[in-house]
Formats: sequence, C-alpha cells, structure tokens
Amino acid sequence: YVSDEALHRIVILDREGNSLGQWGEFGDGEGQLNRPSGIAFDADDNMYVADTLNHRVQQFTKDGRFLSTWGTFGDGEGHLNMPWGVTVDELGDVYVADWRNDRIQKFSHDGRFVFAFGSTGEGDGQFNRPSGVAVDLDGDIYVADWGNHRVQQFTSIGLFVNQWGTEGSGEGEFQSPAGIAIDKDGLVYVAD
Repeated sequence: YVSDEALHRIVILDREGNSLGQWGEFGDGEGQLNRPSGIAFDADDNMYVADTLNHRVQQFTKDGRFLSTWGTFGDGEGHLNMPWGVTVDELGDVYVADWRNDRIQKFSHDGRFVFAFGSTGEGDGQFNRPSGVAVDLDGDIYVADWGNHRVQQFTSIGLFVNQWGTEGSGEGEFQSPAGIAIDKDGLVYVAD
C-alpha cells in the first residue's frame, strides 16, 4: 500500500510491484484525500491515512471503504496541522506526527484524543517538523525529527529517552529523515 500524494490516492501493489488496484480522489469529503502521506494498519487490517492537507486522519478498510475520520485544522487537543506520519500500536492506539504543530498526538482507535507531547525547538523532546512515528513492542515511541535531522525515542507516555543522528550524509547522519519503522526484532529503519 502506497500513499500517492500528488494524485490523492492509495495504490496497492504486489511484492513484484504490479498494480493490484487503487482508490481515492481529490477532495475534502468522507473518503476523499488531499495529499495523503502516512499510512498504517491495525490488527484488524483497518487502514489509517494521514490526510495531510485536509488536516485529519481517515480510517478505511484495506480495500478502501471509508469507516471514519477525525481531526480538524488547529493547534488544540486533537486538532491537526498537516499530519504527516501515522502508526498503530499493538493495542490499536493511533499515533500521529502533527507536522506543523511540532508534536506527536495519541488517539484511541476511534479517534478520541489521549495525549500529546513535544514542542517547537531543537532540545531533547522538542521537534522541528516531526514527519514519521513508530512504536516498538515495548510501547516506546520513535520519531523522525525532520528539521532537526535526527531520531528521538520516548517512553509510552511521551517522556524523552534518547536521540541520535546529526545533519550530514555519512553513516548515522540524516538529511531530513521522513519515515521510520521498527521490525519485530527492534531494529529501527529510517527513510533518510
């Protein structure tokens, strides 16, 4: 499953890259998309899409049937300003990289606001356009901190643990990391 930002759709490919279908169209109605970016699946194969320029998250079945939506433009609790990355933990809670608000927000599977953490800056626990978010099996949260050229790690309640990376093109350096994922062995993968 690939979010095709420019064409406002989700594309489904097989392992060899052959097209299996697509869905979505430009707009701001239910099921319509405006620059979709991050996508994630829950244990029931429901898909969550960061509908970036509509400032919301939408939930779909894996074949594209609209289920629900939440979020509106703003900076209050549960409001979003260009959500970019999204992930789902083992309990079904949804984490959203709220790009322009420089924070991570956690929602229940049905879109109820749980908590948020982060602020604008370059210190520990601060962000400059967080773009990707992932959660490991222990519940720790990892954030691709796009503008600070690093990855930050937090506890399950958003307390800062660690950070790594600096701006550059060498090993362990980043230039605006965008996506992040964690495998079952706890290895972290970063789209640099």
